[in-house]
Amino acid sequence: MQLIPACLLSMIAFSAGAFLMQDAKTERFTHALSKDADGGMARWMATCKAGPAHARLKELLGSYEMTMRMRMDPSKPPVETKGNAEVSWLVEGKWLQLKSSIQMFGRKVDSTTILGYDNFKERYVSAACDSLQTTLNTASGHFDQSGDNLILWGTIDEPMTPEQDKAVRYIYRGFGQDKWTFEVHDMMIGESDTKVLEFEYARKK
Repeated sequence: MQLIPACLLSMIAFSAGAFLMQDAKTERFTHALSKDADGGMARWMATCKAGPAHARLKELLGSYEMTMRMRMDPSKPPVETKGNAEVSWLVEGKWLQLKSSIQMFGRKVDSTTILGYDNFKERYVSAACDSLQTTLNTASGHFDQSGDNLILWGTIDEPMTPEQDKAVRYIYRGFGQDKWTFEVHDMMIGESDTKVLEFEYARKK
């Protein structure tokens, strides 16, 4: 019986192991990837084009007088304060920026909201920050069937309670009209009477 040298056995074993490892690696799923490079590029280019959803954004352009109403105690009328806001293009035809200034808790608070439409996700998206907090609040959603109200869903943190990632609903009610409102609904309150904050915008003429 002819013996195979130990060094040759080691080489065969190493080669077989490398082959099996390579084969196993190619079969391991990580995430879906397009096998059509040209098709992928076409899809990407399509997501870059502004469309009818973006055209609606210009309805908000303008300068506004703003009234904020905050409900601190459900048994009492909301606390009301005045301010001003300006809605302009951040990126013309694609992204709006809403900048406002108002008195809150005895101090001036400046805020910025970015609103646009994400073609790939097929929904409106927003991000908001202000000079009072250190949080960035994001949300996404769609117009209702009437086309008059843009409804976005997101989460916020509530340090007073404290709650993290609490579900909230934002409503641009009367979108694009000379007088419209932005409502904040705390969904942890229940199924009704959830509005805790309202900003009324009256277009300056």
